[in-house]
Amino acid sequence: MSRRSISDESGRFNMEVEVHDSVLEDAIGRYNAEEVLKCAMIMALSVLAQDGPWPFAALESMSTFMTEMKTCLIQELH
Repeated sequence: MSRRSISDESGRFNMEVEVHDSVLEDAIGRYNAEEVLKCAMIMALSVLAQDGPWPFAALESMSTFMTEMKTCLIQELH
């Protein structure tokens, strides 16, 4: 069993993750696990706060973000 406490810098949320599997224990032990888990929590809370259907709202938001990122990168290359 591995346990990890995570909170955002502005103090809006604090969570504790506990896993009971060797693969998942390795995953939450990685150097960037805290940042990945924070992003996932912020996305989930944002979708819930907007009262949108999960996971459609999150996937649509990610798609929009990725399209905008791609457009920016292409513009920078030209």
